Amino acid sequence: MVACKDGAFCTRTGGTTMHSKIPLSPAYTKKLRMREALFEPAQLLPVQERLLRSIGKYRYTDLIRATLGRHLNMEEAFVAMCYALRASNGYLERLYLSGLDDFGETGNVMAAREMLSGLAMKEAWAHLTPSEIAGMVAATMMDVMRFPAYGDRVFENCGMGGDRGVQFNGEPFRRKTINGSTLSTLVLATLRIIQTAKHGSYANTSAVGSTDAIEHLGVRVDLPNVGVQNRLAALGFHFTDAHAWKTIHDLSHAEPRRETVNHIVGPLTPPIHPDIELFKIVGVSEKMHPQIVAKALAVLGDEGVFRLKHAAAVCGLERVIDVEEVSVHERVRSVTVLDELSPIASAVAIVRNGEYCGTHILTPSMFGTAPFKNPLSVFVENTVERIMEANRTALSGVDDGRDLVPFLAMNAAFSLYLVDCLTDDPVSETRPPSRDALSTCYQRCLDVLQSGRVKQFVDGYAERSQTIQD
Repeated sequence: MVACKDGAFCTRTGGTTMHSKIPLSPAYTKKLRMREALFEPAQLLPVQERLLRSIGKYRYTDLIRATLGRHLNMEEAFVAMCYALRASNGYLERLYLSGLDDFGETGNVMAAREMLSGLAMKEAWAHLTPSEIAGMVAATMMDVMRFPAYGDRVFENCGMGGDRGVQFNGEPFRRKTINGSTLSTLVLATLRIIQTAKHGSYANTSAVGSTDAIEHLGVRVDLPNVGVQNRLAALGFHFTDAHAWKTIHDLSHAEPRRETVNHIVGPLTPPIHPDIELFKIVGVSEKMHPQIVAKALAVLGDEGVFRLKHAAAVCGLERVIDVEEVSVHERVRSVTVLDELSPIASAVAIVRNGEYCGTHILTPSMFGTAPFKNPLSVFVENTVERIMEANRTALSGVDDGRDLVPFLAMNAAFSLYLVDCLTDDPVSETRPPSRDALSTCYQRCLDVLQSGRVKQFVDGYAERSQTIQD
C-alpha cells in the first residue's frame, strides 16, 4: 500500500495498479485499505464489453440533458454511470474509460457528482425505469473489488435505507425499527439451508445502518485478507461493507455530501459472481416502487450480470391498500415507511426463475399469524441505543411484550420462502404467494428464534470474526 495524490491509496496486485481516487475522512481509512487489499481484476462480462463500445457515442452534456428530460435506455444509463466510475476508480479509468469527455481531474469529479445527483433528482420527482437501473448496475458491477467464494448458490439481502419510519402523535421525530434485512439473513444462516450474504453500509437516515448493526453485535468486518474472508463465508454468513468492496460510494460520502442514486445502485451491486445462482431480496424506500426494481433484476438476469434464480423487491406500508392500487406508483410511494416487510402490510414484487411475475400485497395474516398485538410496538426511537436494544431482543427470541420477535420471524420467513418454496409456488400477476408456504416458513423461523439458536449462531460468528487470523 502506498500513498497516491490527494490522499487516496493505491496498491499493485499482480502487476496491476488499483487506485481509490476520492479522498475521504480518516474514518474510512480501514475500509479503503481493505478495498485495496482485496482487489483482483475481474473479467468483463459480454454485456459490459458490448456497452463499453458505446462510450464514444455519447457526450456528457447530451447525457445530462437527456437525464433531466426523458428516460435513458440501458446503453445510455451504462455510459452515464461510467462517468461516475471514471472519477472514483482509477483502474477502470485507465483500462476502459479513456473515451469519455475529459474535464480534468477536478472537473471529472464534479461531472460525476452532477450525473449521480441528476439521476437522484429524476428519481425523486418522477421515477427511474428498469432499463435505467439495469444500465447503471451493469456498469457498477465492474467496480466490485473481488467476488467471495460462495459456492454454487447464495442468498443475498440488502436494503436501500432512507426509509421514512412512522411518526407517533405529538412526537417531533419519526421512529424506525430493527435492521430487518441484516437480522433476517442471520436467521436464514442459522437454518443452514443456503450460503447467506449481506451487503450494506453505515447509517444514512436511520441511526443504525447494517454495518453499524453487525459491528455492534461484535462482528469484525475490517479484515483485509482474502483467506480470512473466505473462511468467514464458509461459516454460512458473510457481510460485505459497500465501502470496502466498491469505490463508487466514495462520491456520496465525500464532503460536501450530496444526494445521489447510490442508495439504488449499492443494494443492486453486491459482490456476487455471475456464475453463482443468486436468490436476492432488495428492500426499497419510499423513493422507489418495488415493481421497477424487480423488473430491473429480471433484465440483469437476462443480460448475464447475475445468474438470477428468484428475487423480490419489498417495501413496508403504514396502512393496507387495495390490491388494485399496488401497481400505482404514487399510491405505494405515499404509504411506504420501511424498506422491509411491515407489521401492517407490504408490497412485494417477485421474480421467479428470472422472470417478473407480479406485485402483491402481503399482510401478517398471510404468514399464519394473528394480527400483531400492537404493530406500532416494533417502532422505536431512532437512536443507536434503542435500535440496537431492539435488534438484540429480536435475535434473542424472547417475548418482551413487544412484537419484535414475530416481526423478525415474518421478515426472515419471506427470505426462507424465496429460497425454499418459490420454485414450487406458481406465483403470477394474479396469484399471490401461497399462504400455506408463507405460514410454514414463518413457523420455522419463529421456532429457530425462540430456541435461542440464532443468538448462539450470532455470538459464535462474532467470536470467530474477532479471533480468526488475518
